[in-house]
Amino acid sequence: MIAPQIAILGLQAVLFLIWAIWAFVILFQLRRRGADKTGSMVPGPLTFIDVTRDWLADPTCRMQRLRFAFLTVILLAISALSALTRA
Repeated sequence: MIAPQIAILGLQAVLFLIWAIWAFVILFQLRRRGADKTGSMVPGPLTFIDVTRDWLADPTCRMQRLRFAFLTVILLAISALSALTRA
């Protein structure tokens, strides 16, 4: 019973690492969009909200959003599976 739990934990770790890297890639892209829009190196929170809204509506970023959503769903599913194997 311990081997499947270790395998699931390892899979969770790898998936979380991929998810975190992808989240930071998106975050840095949003910061760059905000900096380009305002001309400031550190755009404010309202700019971040505006840039995020633009990013969500941008059709060129559709695959990026879908990939991040897919990784999020898979990470949640593997976490649920982990909880079920402990019970």
